[in-house]
Amino acid sequence: MYSLDSYHFGNLFRIARKSKALSIEEVAKKIDRSASTVYKYEANTIIPDFETVIRICNALEIQLDELAFEEEVDSNIQTSNNPFPTDILYLYYIGIEKLYEMKLEIKPEDGIMKVYFKVPLLNDKIFYVGSIESNSDVAFIMLKNYGSSNNHFEKVMIYINMNHASDDIRMGFIVGEKDNTYSPVIKKICVLKKKLEKEQKEEIFQRLQITKEEMEQIKKDGYWYPDISNEVGY
Repeated sequence: MYSLDSYHFGNLFRIARKSKALSIEEVAKKIDRSASTVYKYEANTIIPDFETVIRICNALEIQLDELAFEEEVDSNIQTSNNPFPTDILYLYYIGIEKLYEMKLEIKPEDGIMKVYFKVPLLNDKIFYVGSIESNSDVAFIMLKNYGSSNNHFEKVMIYINMNHASDDIRMGFIVGEKDNTYSPVIKKICVLKKKLEKEQKEEIFQRLQITKEEMEQIKKDGYWYPDISNEVGY
């Protein structure tokens, strides 16, 4: 599906023409059209036929897709539904050699699914607020630091694998920063709808470790491909 409401040929045409430092009159001569017609193309009052678009591409020495951008709408993406069978999720990651527990509260507000990132050890103090988008394969949670008095610019992204969950445990990773320093940090996470029991925490701690295979892959390729396959059962 494509949204025609977001398609504005004239604006794309104008940007491309100016990037080539050509006047409307020069382009009109190159494509064998009047200057007044080209003005109307840029004003989006006339959409040229396909042959004319090809002429414009040749005149500006650009690719066709530079004048044919349309915002594709993925009908599978859900922004107003909670993809989890609960409105409370517990999120775990490793920090300073121990397992940290966070809480995600999901609830509908203003037509979207709002997410509140809370810290249970601080009486559910809210650290971040954001929203969730998902399909059958992945859920993205985008958050920003909470509180009008906090002027530190900070964004957090949580990526959750929605496939192959074992015992309701979903794997993913969180991207944020270290100690308000703008130093980027990526950590593996486990997300589940119930708090971990004491005997489960050691198993999850081991599962969240960066594996030897991942370290070798980092050395070889220069980037980290975190293993969040969810294929390990407990």
